Amino acid sequence: MIKGVLLDIDGTLVLSNDAHAHSWVEALAVFGHQVTFENVWCLIGMGGDKLLPKLVPGLASDSDEGKKISSLREDLFLEKYASHLKPTPGSRDLVSRFKDEGLKL
Repeated sequence: MIKGVLLDIDGTLVLSNDAHAHSWVEALAVFGHQVTFENVWCLIGMGGDKLLPKLVPGLASDSDEGKKISSLREDLFLEKYASHLKPTPGSRDLVSRFKDEGLKL
């Protein structure tokens, strides 16, 4: 018998992938790295430690520049995009149904 459900929020229950991609594009551009939204978007979900070297070969996420880019990306995401995020269609109903059925979320 199923007693609980583990749910992923960021990018699954909440439509945040575009916002994450835009914030990476903007943060990288500030440091002179021009990348396309499409190239970033397909990497969303893998984490900045893996994403940065794929977008900018030779740029390590733990380098001084990598840390600054990641920090700026987080600030941009929170200040510019987070307040505009919307739930994925049907996600509220899904979570409500699980809760109504007594599942631990």
